[in-house]
Amino acid sequence: MNAHSPLHRFSFLVLASLVLATVVSPKPSKHKIQFTFSYDFRITPACTSTVKDLCVQQFNFYEISRGISERVKLGSMPVPTDATGFVKGITATTKPFLFTSGKHRVAVSAQMPDGSESDLNRCTKIIKIH
Repeated sequence: MNAHSPLHRFSFLVLASLVLATVVSPKPSKHKIQFTFSYDFRITPACTSTVKDLCVQQFNFYEISRGISERVKLGSMPVPTDATGFVKGITATTKPFLFTSGKHRVAVSAQMPDGSESDLNRCTKIIKIH
């Protein structure tokens, strides 16, 4: 095969395209993410001075685009004061984190006093970072 064969030119073109793609890929920039969700405290109550076991101590926020096993914790928040029953519109905003533009999957979990957390697959959302 000579240096000017179609296969050789195609291989060079593919390699040049890959190099160019990495050069012009978007740079990460800092973004805050606001989480708004609902939680039913009738199923698992909030921790209080009298309820200390099998209760929700706090909520944790994650970026799980690469899978739950490679999750990145974005922050946490305490349970709202006097939370009982079904509570809509629980809101928290993360501190700024570096994100690349595009789609990201985020999740919220309820954490118990023993450190265990609810299933991250049950409260997820795909967001788009611009």
